[in-house]
Amino acid sequence: MVLTLKHNLNSALRYLCLSLVLILAACSSGPTKPPIVAIDLPSIAIAPEHNAEFFLDQASIAPPEQQFDWELLAAKAYYQQGMTQAAEAVLDNLSAQASNSQQAGISLVRAYGLQLNGHVNAALQLLDFDPIWNLPNDYWLSYYQTRAALYQQQNNPLAAAGALIELNNYLDEAQLADNHQQIWQQLKPLSSFTLRSFQQPGNALRNGWLEIVAISNEPKSSPEKLIAKLQLWKQDYPRHPALDYVGGNLAKALSISPYQPNKIAVLLPLSGKYKSNGLAIKDGLISAYLDQQKTAATSGELLFYDTEAQGIESLYPQFEQDGIDFIVGPLLKSELKKLLDLAPSIPLLALNDVATTAQNEQFFFPLSPEDEAKQAAQFMAQREEQSPLLLVPQNNLGKRMADAFIEEWQLNSEVPVDVVNYANRNDLQAAIRQLLHTDLSQQRLNQFKQIIGHDVESELRSRRDANALYLVGDNTETKLIKAFIDVTISPFANTPRLYASSRSYDKNDETSENELEGLYVSEMPWILDQQSVNAIRHQQLWPSSSDTQKRLYGLGYDAFLLIPQLAQMRGYSDYQLSGLTGRLSVDQQGVISRKLTWTQFHNGQLLPLEIQAETVQQSDAE
Repeated sequence: MVLTLKHNLNSALRYLCLSLVLILAACSSGPTKPPIVAIDLPSIAIAPEHNAEFFLDQASIAPPEQQFDWELLAAKAYYQQGMTQAAEAVLDNLSAQASNSQQAGISLVRAYGLQLNGHVNAALQLLDFDPIWNLPNDYWLSYYQTRAALYQQQNNPLAAAGALIELNNYLDEAQLADNHQQIWQQLKPLSSFTLRSFQQPGNALRNGWLEIVAISNEPKSSPEKLIAKLQLWKQDYPRHPALDYVGGNLAKALSISPYQPNKIAVLLPLSGKYKSNGLAIKDGLISAYLDQQKTAATSGELLFYDTEAQGIESLYPQFEQDGIDFIVGPLLKSELKKLLDLAPSIPLLALNDVATTAQNEQFFFPLSPEDEAKQAAQFMAQREEQSPLLLVPQNNLGKRMADAFIEEWQLNSEVPVDVVNYANRNDLQAAIRQLLHTDLSQQRLNQFKQIIGHDVESELRSRRDANALYLVGDNTETKLIKAFIDVTISPFANTPRLYASSRSYDKNDETSENELEGLYVSEMPWILDQQSVNAIRHQQLWPSSSDTQKRLYGLGYDAFLLIPQLAQMRGYSDYQLSGLTGRLSVDQQGVISRKLTWTQFHNGQLLPLEIQAETVQQSDAE
């Protein structure tokens, strides 16, 4: 009541002062306030472009039926100016005589103020309108825009997309394309299972979006199957707005002729230092070739060339004589550089990558440690980890992975990454003390002891500003790192969550199972597979194969599967294949990306997190 009275007095005084200024202006040659010029009433859905006094001035000259809307805009401007009390005074005054429709407008502006001040849940509680309410279109526009933004702040993509889908009904043609892109971006990271789980009977608009994104997220075995699924979707949703969004790029990609080579040259080190690596890839290629032949899905011939026995410069001229129309390999960066220097005209799927500008028919499929580090940064950002720590070896591999992690992290957060290097295993404990700042705590304690002249009972304190650590090391180093952290962390701080790459454990080392409890690891789905026909066959044929050889087998297997899909995948980034090495996609530069599976050691077993993640998403959306 006090605020309302104050607002009324302020309004009266403002108009009185305006009258006095006009009277005095007739007796003075000094500056005068320009007359108020009426403008069209802006939409409540847009951010105020003027200060609150401007809108109150407009209210003073507006017709009675518009005065409420002008004062509502003034309250919104007060919030934008940080003058919360003034905004609430205006809204309290308006609320006393507002109609039901106008009360909805007041709620919209109050929610805007709460949003600006970070009170997301309180704002959403205010914005709980019944869809049958008869409100102006710009009220609904503001309602769904605000709800979408609030849900994004809550990291609730399903709810945010739901608000954007409803927003579609209140946008003009020029705004639709941008809104469709936002819907797609919100839904794309979710799994097909999750998207289909939240379809609602009778809600064709929502279901159509969820289903088309689910289709795009499913790994594809052929363009034909993708086209068939899209045709069924078109039949179910013949006039859906998503049709225009996905149609162009997808149609263009599917119109590209696939590679159907008759003779494939495979360039591998089949002798010398890297013989075991080359043979593992060869086994994968041959296995995929034979599997595809069983389904009559392939033809052609594989011809293997040993890059250790003969140089690339002398091999390449043979390809024309041998009728080669596609190249897989080479594996080593040095050999790949030599091949690219020859400017090959034959389509190429290299099993590594180098810094170069790819040609239209050149593709690169690396098992890159940098890619694992980037995915770790993405994963940790998605899990809202704060101030991540990095512990990496002081060598070329450590630097490459640290640089890749930091580069990716900076795309998601402005918080810096604290990196500490270790020279060897003997240096690990000192490196961890430096990373956790217990070395600084020890220095302060020593200084205090020197000042007072005798020992005191005390405990070292570790830092509390970081809750996650990404480590790079082999199986033994990782076990040592985890053990040192457990004994170094102070009782006053939480133990940081530990993340690592596939290099950090050895599934054949049974002692690792309990020592790595709780560790998050990124891994190929193929390494985790123990039940498929391929996995059982591999175990029978190569029972002593190491994890490294098994990963290279997966690289060879996936390389063969990719050949007929590469052209389409490059033209449409959402066209993905489920391979042994991960979920595969191709960017515009022709580089194959692998989405790895995140796992965690739990009760001595390395378990995938996918089911757990989907459960969390469902509970968040509810």
